[in-house]
Amino acid sequence: MAEDQDFDVIVVGAGAAGLMAAVEVADAGASVCIVESEDEVGGSTRLSGAYVTLCETELQLGSREELLEDLLHSHQDDCQEDLSRLYVDEAPGTWRRLDELGVKFVRTFQFAHMSKPWAHELSGESMGGGAEIVACLKSALMKRGVTLLTSARAVRLMQREQRVTGVEIEKEGHRSKLHARRGVVITTGGFTRNVDLIRNFGRPGSEMILPMTGEGSRGDGLLLGMSMGAGIAYMMAGIAPTAPIDEETGKGVMAVYAGAIAVNLAGHRFTRESDLYIDLCWSALRQPKATFAQIYDAPMRTAYADTMMGKVLTGYREIEAGSVPELADILSRDFGFAADALVDAVAEYNNDVASSGIDNRFGRTNLVGTSGTLRQLGSAPFYAAVCRPGTTHFNGGLSIDNAMRVRDVFGEPIEGLYAAGEVTGGFHGAGYMSGTFVGMALIFGRLAGRNAASMPHGVAADE
Repeated sequence: MAEDQDFDVIVVGAGAAGLMAAVEVADAGASVCIVESEDEVGGSTRLSGAYVTLCETELQLGSREELLEDLLHSHQDDCQEDLSRLYVDEAPGTWRRLDELGVKFVRTFQFAHMSKPWAHELSGESMGGGAEIVACLKSALMKRGVTLLTSARAVRLMQREQRVTGVEIEKEGHRSKLHARRGVVITTGGFTRNVDLIRNFGRPGSEMILPMTGEGSRGDGLLLGMSMGAGIAYMMAGIAPTAPIDEETGKGVMAVYAGAIAVNLAGHRFTRESDLYIDLCWSALRQPKATFAQIYDAPMRTAYADTMMGKVLTGYREIEAGSVPELADILSRDFGFAADALVDAVAEYNNDVASSGIDNRFGRTNLVGTSGTLRQLGSAPFYAAVCRPGTTHFNGGLSIDNAMRVRDVFGEPIEGLYAAGEVTGGFHGAGYMSGTFVGMALIFGRLAGRNAASMPHGVAADE
C-alpha cells in the first residue's frame, strides 16, 4: 500500500471548481492536496468554450439585481434562491480574482434568457476558453506548491466521530489514505457518463443523451457524498440535454448559432434554432430516432469558425455538397433523411428571410437569443452536420448550503464535507443560463476552498 499522507484540506476533482478551491486553500496558508481520477486536470471545463456569466465587471457594468432577475427566470423560478443570490454577490470579486490569476476576458456575449450580455468570453487565440482557464489555474497551483495527484481515484470517504476526516484513494492498483485535518471538498463534476444513475434519476429516454464531458464524469463525488448520508437536489429535473453532438465522433456542433437550420429525418424544421441549446435538444429528443441535421452554407461555416464555440467544438463529421439538392441526396442515401422535404424546408426559410427577415414558421428573428441578423442559406458549398442531443452537464447533485457545506438528508451540514461545481444541485434548479456552469464552478469552488481552509482542525486522524 502507498504511503498515507496528512493535509489540512483534500480536494477531490481537478476541474475548474477543484482547481479554484485548491488555489484558495493554499492562499489561506493551509496545506492542500488535489486528487484527480484522470491523467490530466481540467475535467469538462477543459473541453468547454468556458463562457463565464458575471456582473459588475469592466466588460459588463450590469448590476447584481439585474443578473439575479435573469438567473431566476432562466432557472424557471424553481431553484435554491440563496445560491443564486450568493452567485451574483460573489461574481464581481471572482472577476477580480481571475484577473489576478491570469484569466483575461476580452468581450461579452448575450445568450437566451439574458437581458444583457452577461457571458464573458476569452480570446481563444492560443487555446479554447476552458483550456485557457485550466492552464492559468494549474499554473497558479504549481507556483503555490500544491500537491497534485493524477490518475488517483477517490474510492471512499473516511469519517470519525461524525466528521469527514479524509479520503481513501486508489492509484496504480494500490490504496492509500489522505487525512484531512480541516475538511474534504468534493469537486468531481457530474454523472453524465454513468448510465445507471441516469436511468435511476432521469425521465424515460434520458439514457439516449450522449455525453460530451470529461471522462471522469462518472458520478464518483455524488456516490461519495451519498455514502455519508448526503441529500440530493433537483436530480430528475437536472438530467437534460444541452448541446447537439455528432454521434460518430462524439464532438459537439452549434452551427445553428451562426445561422444554420435544424431539420429532422422527415426533412422538416422542428424548432426555433436561436433558442437555448437545451430547448433545441429537448425538441430533438422528440424527433424520430432523436436525429437531426444542421444545414448551413459557406459564409455561415466561416462565421461559426470565428466564434468561441466554433473554436472549441471542432472535429465533428461534416457533409459537403455543391448545392442544397445534392446535399439532400447525400443525407437521404447515407442517413435516411427525406430529400425533397429538406430542399423545401431550406427554400421556405430562405424566402422568409428574404421577404421579411423573420422566420414565419417558428418566429426566429435572430441567430442566437436576441443577437445576430438572420441569413439565407445561399452560398455554395453547402454543409450538414448530423447530430443527436448530447450534454455538457447535468444540473442536479449533492445538496449544499451557502457555505458550500454538504447537507445530509435532513438538511443538516455534514461536518468536514464541502462541495462545489457540477457535483452539486440547487443553484440551477430546473433551468440553466449559458455561462453559469463554469461560472458556478469558479465562484463556488472559490468559496468552498476558503471556507474549508478556515475551519479549525478536527478530530485526530485514525492511527
